[in-house]
Order: sequence, then structure tokens, then C-alpha cells
Amino acid sequence: MKRLSVLLVAAIMVLALTMPAAAFENEFGGYWRTRFITDLGFSGENKANSQDVNLTDTRTRLYYTAKFSDNLKFVNKFEFNATWGQNKTYGQLGADSTSDSNYFRLKASYVDFKLGQQRFTVGVQDFLLARGYLMNDDASGIKAIFKVNDAVYLPLIYMKTFEGGSGRNTGAGSVSNSDYDLSSYVFYPTIYLNKDNVLKPHIAYLFSENYSKATAKNTVLSTIPGATKVDAWSAGLEYDGTIGMFDLGATGIFEFGDVTVPAAWYGNHDKLNFKGYLFDIFGGVNLGPANIHVKGIYASGNKANEDPSTSGDIKAFFTPGAKDNVGASYYWAEIMGDGIIDNQTPAAAPGDKISNVIIGNIGASYKVLPTLKFAADVWYAKKAENVYLATTKTYSDALGTELDLVVTYTIVDNLKLDLVGAYLWAGDVITKSVDKDGNTNPIELAAMLSLAF
Repeated sequence: MKRLSVLLVAAIMVLALTMPAAAFENEFGGYWRTRFITDLGFSGENKANSQDVNLTDTRTRLYYTAKFSDNLKFVNKFEFNATWGQNKTYGQLGADSTSDSNYFRLKASYVDFKLGQQRFTVGVQDFLLARGYLMNDDASGIKAIFKVNDAVYLPLIYMKTFEGGSGRNTGAGSVSNSDYDLSSYVFYPTIYLNKDNVLKPHIAYLFSENYSKATAKNTVLSTIPGATKVDAWSAGLEYDGTIGMFDLGATGIFEFGDVTVPAAWYGNHDKLNFKGYLFDIFGGVNLGPANIHVKGIYASGNKANEDPSTSGDIKAFFTPGAKDNVGASYYWAEIMGDGIIDNQTPAAAPGDKISNVIIGNIGASYKVLPTLKFAADVWYAKKAENVYLATTKTYSDALGTELDLVVTYTIVDNLKLDLVGAYLWAGDVITKSVDKDGNTNPIELAAMLSLAF
């Protein structure tokens, strides 16, 4: 795999350098970062300290675009990751002898073309839906963006999130392997009320005749064991606006549809109904070099006595994807919500998957110089519905209160340094997740150099 990846990069670069100049334009860009991270107490207990981290890592993203005309582009994005000193990555001693292809990734490869006023992108590309609450990831698919006028755009989106294979399954039932495919269809208009106020409604459909193969891959429905036929829908609306010195925004998402499950596993319910919902509202005021902002998020959860196995309803807001940043991804607080550094979260923290949680935030930033900014945020979070703590055999909703401090300094044009300090006064949901006697408050100290070009 590594050799094929290297050959692919080499082939593209050779073509870029050898094709006649008049054939197309070569556009290069990218992103680079190096993080210095110390995490303490993330496991909540102070015995094994199983999530303590002290590391340095580097990520490089290289973007190459072959622009044939204003109507046609071919885009590729590559990513390289290395932990300093770690074996099998290019951060090891003897970087050119790395043998693990997981640290080289092709992030995107797609064609972007226009037919009149309509735009199409086909291939592996970025997909963002509902600010990331439902999707913020790379996937294979198609975007068809139909321009009605300068104020109304009508995107139709298709994503293939799991391929079941060809032919027929020779096991029990002998079904077509295409029944195991998982696909998403999205209608996602953008409506400019004026240049400062935008509405983005959506309706999305997630479908599979039989999800059992994809479940084993720990992908979209990994949180619903035994899932087979999937008919999941969501409908929502986003608003972003500026009124004078005020920035405003809101999101509402409702989920419906159902998923077929083994009745014996779910209290004789052969289907679970999606009934989750999420609301997000935020605002800010810009006072010259200063900014003050607030945010509130409510994502529904299942009550302890209304578990899907007894009620037949999934009342918790459903977030597609596994916990490790696959699928849905919305970053918020530094420790509880991945934040700027995005290295890890405490095991019982929501992370970037927003479900069964109430979140409040107030923060401020101040630009002392054009090159120097200070920011402080306080985050409060709790479970929307109590969760059972196996270590203590009790119920709790307490996640905690977090203070995040960030200093951002532009060293030279394009190169910036972020200094991050975060402290979480953790609640029982986090401190007791590993040990019934856990009482440790997580701390993160980090520095990150980054540039984009």
C-alpha cells in the first residue's frame, strides 16, 4: 500500500511537470502543523493514569489542483502524519524506513466541473452537513449544485458510506451483497436573505437494506448493535447572520425514520424509531479589537427508564459515525470537546459527537496587536438525561465546568503559534468512568505551530 501511494504521488507530480504549460495550470497549497501536547488526568483516576500523554507530532497536508479552465479542475489532497520518535512513522529515527502506510493518506481526489451555472464535484471529497452535527468528514460521493440566482443555490448530495460488495452472499438467505450498501442522500439549499443573513435548510436520508456487514466495521451505526434495514431521516435549518456589531446563529435538527433490529435484543421491538433532536443558538458582539460571545446547545437523550430496548424509541440525538472523529464531528471545549488541539478526550466525555448533552459557553477574545490575540472561554456541560455509572452503580448527569485559555501569535506571515491551557473541574460522569474512587480533574497544556498556504 505504501509503495502504491508513493507511486501515485510521484505520477501526479511527473504529469504536472511534464505536460505542456498551455494544457492546464498547476495549483499547489496545503497545511502544516506541529503539536507539543501534555495531557494529565484524562482518565479521571489517579492510579494507572491510563490517558496521560506527553508527545509531539506533525501533520502535513498537500493539495494539488490541475486547473484546465474555469469550468474544470482535478483536485487531490494528501496527508502525512508522524509522532516524533514513534516507530513505523516518518517521525522515527531513520524516517525513510517507515513501513506503516496508515501514516500516509489520500484525503481527497475529485473532479470539479461546471455546466453553465451548475457545478458538479465527483469523487472522494469533504462533506459538511448541519455544522458537523450530522457529518463533517471525507467520503465518496457527488455534489450537484444548481444555481437558481445569486441568492438561491440548491445542492443535491449523494454519499456512499459503505460498499457491501458484488455478487450474492452465500450464507444463510443468499442475499445480494449490494443489499449491504449504505448510502446517504441530502437536499441542502443555501438561501441568501441578504449579504449578511443566510438560511440553510436540509433534509437527509440514510438508507441500507441490511447494515449488518457495516456494523462490524465500527462505522455509522456502531452504537446500535444488530442493526439491519436502515431508514433514517433528518430535517433541519441553520441561520447565520450579522446585524451591526452582532453575530447571530442558530440550528435546529429533527430526526425520524427507523432501523430494524433483532426483537429478542430490544424487548420484542423489531424496529427502533429515531426521535432525536438538537438545538444550537449562539451570538457575539464585536467591539473593535474585542469580542464577547455566548453559545448554548441542547441535544436530546434517552431517559434511564426509556432505553430503546424497552421503549422502542431512540430519543437520543443520533450522530452518525464512530467515536474516533469518523462521520459527524463538531468541536467545542478543549478537553471535553476536542477543541483546537484535537488529540483526545476523557473516555466518558462527549468529544465531537454531540448527543444527550446540554452545553453552555461564554467567552471573550482581545486582539492586543495585529499579531497577538488572547482568548478565554468557560464551558459548562451536563448530560441531558442521567446515565448509569457502572463503577458506582449510580446515576449522574455531571460532566463538568471547563476553562480554556488560548494565546495566538503570528510569528511571521502565514506562520502562527497557539499556546493552549485548559482545566476541567470534572463531574462524576468523567471522574468515575474508570474508577469508583476517581476524583482527578483533567489538565491540558499544549503549543501548536501551524501554517496554511
